[in-house]
Amino acid sequence: MVAGVPLLIAASGWLVAVAEGKPNFVFMLTDDQDTRLGESDHYTDIGSVASQPKLRELYLANGARFTNYFVNTPICCPSRTEFFTGRYFPNVRGAKGDGCMHANTTHAALKNEGLFGTFTSNGYEVGLFGKVTNDQQAQLELLAKYESATYIDAPLNFNDYYGLPYYHYYASNNTQYTENIDPNDPVFGTPYQTSQIGNRTMRWLDDIFTRDVGTPEHPFFLYIGPHAPHFPADPAPWYEDLWSNLTIPITPNYNVSSPDKTRHIRQNPPLTAQVKCWEDQHFRDRWAALMSVDDLVADVHAKIAAQGDAVLRNTYFFYTSDHGYKQGQWRIGTSKQHPYETDIRIPFFAVGPGILPGTIVEEMCGNVDLMPTLLDMAGIPAPPMVDGKSFKNLLIANEGRAEAAEGWRKKFLNVYEATGSYFNDHSPCWAPPGYEEKCGGPMPRSPDGSNTTADCKESSGVGDGNCYWVDSLESNSWRALRVMNATHDTQYIEYDATWSWNETSVTFYEYYDIAADPYQMKNGYPDLSDSAKAAMHRELSDYYSCSTSSCP
Repeated sequence: MVAGVPLLIAASGWLVAVAEGKPNFVFMLTDDQDTRLGESDHYTDIGSVASQPKLRELYLANGARFTNYFVNTPICCPSRTEFFTGRYFPNVRGAKGDGCMHANTTHAALKNEGLFGTFTSNGYEVGLFGKVTNDQQAQLELLAKYESATYIDAPLNFNDYYGLPYYHYYASNNTQYTENIDPNDPVFGTPYQTSQIGNRTMRWLDDIFTRDVGTPEHPFFLYIGPHAPHFPADPAPWYEDLWSNLTIPITPNYNVSSPDKTRHIRQNPPLTAQVKCWEDQHFRDRWAALMSVDDLVADVHAKIAAQGDAVLRNTYFFYTSDHGYKQGQWRIGTSKQHPYETDIRIPFFAVGPGILPGTIVEEMCGNVDLMPTLLDMAGIPAPPMVDGKSFKNLLIANEGRAEAAEGWRKKFLNVYEATGSYFNDHSPCWAPPGYEEKCGGPMPRSPDGSNTTADCKESSGVGDGNCYWVDSLESNSWRALRVMNATHDTQYIEYDATWSWNETSVTFYEYYDIAADPYQMKNGYPDLSDSAKAAMHRELSDYYSCSTSSCP
């Protein structure tokens, strides 16, 4: 991927003609990208997407933006499994809560269940690049075992932005091997991961286009999974200083005491200036890391556009993230894992044939809906175990739009099963030389700068904890119901460390009127009537227990 490649934006006519035959798909899934934290001290509509001018020009101006797109689970492995299977977390959870962050990712690799395998089975050329799931090597090997892709070229050490081993799979001759990049003479000129992913993607596109792939008779499905802006959020060397004056937004809920939230949040002490110093750098890193993703978006689009109108007019582009992010809201440091708007909302953009420029989709959609939607657009039946719904008729300009909107869900299920107990210093970030001295030390685990796990005890008080908790096995396993209809914009949350969800196991509740309290600073649960509490519990329990056609 070469910096400075011009943006090739086709005339708008290609956007309004519905694809004929089987269309091509480009699906890009970033890691930890939010929609709420921008350059304003209030929530914004696109969050970190503000750092990506090429994405905004190509996708926002020429396609659709979803304003209420949610993930079922705000952490990497479960959310990705939900994306790749179209199933809610309770239906892909490990049999005993085991698996990758409690998710059984095997479902995503199966040829008759997963997104990639279903497209492969239906004649698509399927290429996979970048991060797939957190159990990366096992997942890639399963995808190859089940012949659920035709080509894989992906980093094994995705957490290392300069990781050297890359896994290869070629279905044409059933070849698998690991390539180790020479750090002193790296292929494509740099070992930087986003650039490697981009160039490997370009190489594959060059190859398939020589074989006339991209036509309705021989379509392709391209998946790209940049690790950015996930910590450590190393920016490419050429972007390290791009956002040097940027600081985190001090939203109304930043560093605010939360006496009526679940215990590990309630006990968090005030964030110090040393914490904010590191939050500022982390925020800058995230935006700088996204600049290379922005280049990748533009270069892939340009490569496909260069094949001519026949290919471009038959290609859909989708861009989203596996969950959101927060930085100091409610005194919780750099993390996801919580039921709040910062974490469960994600950017979602689509551009392609039949999608009118400037389309805004306000209906509640989620990660479980993407797989059935893409299959619907390709004319492929969804596997019978899929829970999500196709939003094709919400997206494509057609006469069925009003009817689809009228019957669409007005609520969405969110769940998270704690993966551990850890603290604000769990997420290191890139920093220029001398930055630790500037901050007065490393990112602290506690107000006094101590970084000893044994010293951290979860307090039952308010703001009197001795460590900054970002996750807790004792008080951060939850399920939630997000409601948006003509009369309600609310969220109801239950906490249960045992994951039993019976009358005695739920230990804490939260309720937010988000229309009146967008920063979720007042827990209104104690003010609800007993009948309202019982009704919400039943509604959440029913949704949590749904599967396939019984799901909203």
